[in-house]
This record gives sequence, C-alpha cells and structure tokens, in this order.
Amino acid sequence: MDMFKNNKYNLGAFMLYMCMFLHGIQAIVLSQNTDVFASRWGTDAAGVLSVIAWTGVGKILFQAFSGSLSDKIGRRPMVVTGALGYVVLFGALIFCKSIWLANALSFIGGAATSLYDGGVNPGVMEIYPNDKSTASVINKGAISVSGVLYPLLVGFVLSHELSPNILLIIPLVISILVFLGLLFVPLPDDDIRKEQGVSAAEAIKILEKDQAANSTMIHKITKANRWFEGLLFPILGFCIYSTFYLFQQVVSIYATDVLNLGAQGASQMASIYQVGSFLAVILSTVIIAKGIRDISLMVVFPLLASAGAMLVYLMPTNITLMVTAFVIGFCAAGGILQMGNSLFNQFFDTNKGRNTNIYFFIMSLGSYVMPRLASYLKTIDFTKVMLLDAGVAFLAFLLMILIAMRYKKVFGVSPFSRTK
Repeated sequence: MDMFKNNKYNLGAFMLYMCMFLHGIQAIVLSQNTDVFASRWGTDAAGVLSVIAWTGVGKILFQAFSGSLSDKIGRRPMVVTGALGYVVLFGALIFCKSIWLANALSFIGGAATSLYDGGVNPGVMEIYPNDKSTASVINKGAISVSGVLYPLLVGFVLSHELSPNILLIIPLVISILVFLGLLFVPLPDDDIRKEQGVSAAEAIKILEKDQAANSTMIHKITKANRWFEGLLFPILGFCIYSTFYLFQQVVSIYATDVLNLGAQGASQMASIYQVGSFLAVILSTVIIAKGIRDISLMVVFPLLASAGAMLVYLMPTNITLMVTAFVIGFCAAGGILQMGNSLFNQFFDTNKGRNTNIYFFIMSLGSYVMPRLASYLKTIDFTKVMLLDAGVAFLAFLLMILIAMRYKKVFGVSPFSRTK
C-alpha cells in the first residue's frame, strides 16, 4: 500500500499495532478461561463476569485523562506505561488465587488499555496522516488477529490437556518484547521534540500544523459543532463498543449454558466472531482504498449487527449463533469503532489526543456497564442478553444517520459519494 512506502516510522507503527495485538488478548483472556479462573478464585461464571467489569472501571478512570496527557507528554510515555501494565497483568494472573487480587489485575488491564488508546490511536494517525481511517482500521486488524488466534490456542491447550498457564505465559513474553521495543522505535512527535528542542506538547502542535497544511483529505466548508457532533460521536463509540464487547464476553457462556455446547465448541464460536472481524478489516481497507467513504460503511454495519443479534435472540440455535458471531464480528468489531474515532478527528482536526480521549472515555463505559448487565441477566434470563445487544446496535445505526446528515453539511459532499 502507498501509505507504507518510504515511511521511516513503519517500525514504530508496527510496535504500536503490536500493542493492539496484545489488547485483543487482554480483552478475552478472562472470558476465554472462565472455568479455570472460576476454580482458582473460588467463584462461578457470574463471578468472573464481575471481575471482567473491573476492566471497565480501569478503562473509565484512566480514559478520563489519557488522551489529554498524551498531548502533553507525548505518545511514547503512554504506550510504554501501557505495555508495562500488560506485563504486570499477564504475569500476576499466572499466580493469582484470590478474586480480590483478580479484581485489581482486571483494573490494571483496563487502565493499561486506556493508556494505549491515548497513545496508539493518535500515534498511528500521525504516522499516516493522509490515511487516518486505514491506519485506524489496521489497529482493529491487529486486535482481530490475536482474537482469532487466542481462542484457537485455548482450544488446543484444552484438547491436549496442557497447563492453562501456557495461555498466560505466551502473552506475557510478547508483552515484555513489546515493552522493550517501544523504548527505542522512532515516533514523529518524539523526533520533532528532539530535533527542535521543544516540549512534547509543542512538538505535537507543530506536527499537527504541518500535517494539516499538507493534508490531501477533504476540507470543511463549515465549522463542526462541538456540542452536537462532539456529543454524537462519543455516544456512538459507546454503542458500537458495547455491541461487540458484550457479545465477545458472553458468547462462550451463552454457547455452553443456553445451547449446551462443549468448551471447544464455545471457543470456536469466539473464533468465528474474530474471523468476521478480521475479514471486515481487510475488506474495509480495500473498499476505502477504492474510493468508498468510511462513513458509508459506518451507516450500514450497525444495522446489520442489530439484525444479527435479534436473529439469535428469536432463534437460539447453533447455526444462528454461528451466523451472528460472524455478522457482529464483521459489522461491529471489524473496525468501525476505529473509523468513528478517525471521523471524529476529521470533524475536529486538532488535539487528536483529547478527541480520542473523549471518544474512548465514553466508549469505555460499555466495558463496565455491559458485563454488569450481563451478570444480572445471567441470574434471571440469559437469553435476553442478545436482545440487549440488538438494541444498542440499533441505537448506533440511528446515531450514524444523524452524523451522515451533518457530514454533508460540514464537508459539502454526500457521505455515500466516492472520494477522488
């Protein structure tokens, strides 16, 4: 792809994408090993879901400042600290026997993820300023790759009766390597800081000004409304994230408890979900490169995701769950969350860290709210978890209709037109 040609920061981008690769494992490590952790911590599946909710607490609290802090101190300190948090998470989970320590580690995982959000997302957009959507979608591709591979690893370990600690040792080793790599790879804002002898905050402002002047992206014909679009985008992020995060956390439990599948069959459902996500990343990247606007995909995909969740709610069978796993993976987890952040930064093209901060802060509420609701539904009627998923996806579709209308007014082009 042209975006990678003669770019001296490709290695830096690779390390940032490896952060997202690890995030894909962190997001499912607890839910994919529910039985193992429930046994170690003396609890049940609902208890593990409650531990997962602490990831949301960490994400929410640290998301409140991670992006703004990234704009002040630079991208590298954020991602290095996030990588260190993952080293602590995966390392300590190997020995954790207490649900209280598990809550703390889950909190650390969520906090580290928010630090990644504050540094990785604006970082890759600064490395590839004329391909922001594609760069952001590749973020999701990295998450999807690990999301496909990790459940397969879980199935392999279970079927061969190997030690479940292998499922933690492997991401621990990768986390250590990523931590070390992030200390040395070149990043644009850091280079400007060193070359011009300015602060990290000043370096980022210089970078934004230079990239805006040389941008080949379309320009606004009227100013975006900070109170309108500034509210719509974060709520959209919450709905999109909640759609796939909820499904991701409950699909294995739903498969075993509602459809009576075995552990290996349940992990295969999670893999199908991730395959859909990964294929969507590839297809979206190709489509955007062909001139289709990212916003047009963002209008259609949430509606399809809502229909998929409703399908499995109305007809809960192995086949419908398999179809829905692919559809939600493709339409909700396949990069439109990252497209939303990229689009948000097109509407408001300065302070990318702060914009990302706001977007992912509201989004991160879903990582707490959805597991809590799922834990509650587990005690009364777990089948309704799919109805909940369909509802938040449909709300995302309605929000995208409003954003598409504003896109035409702000940029002067139809969201369904082709780019030049």
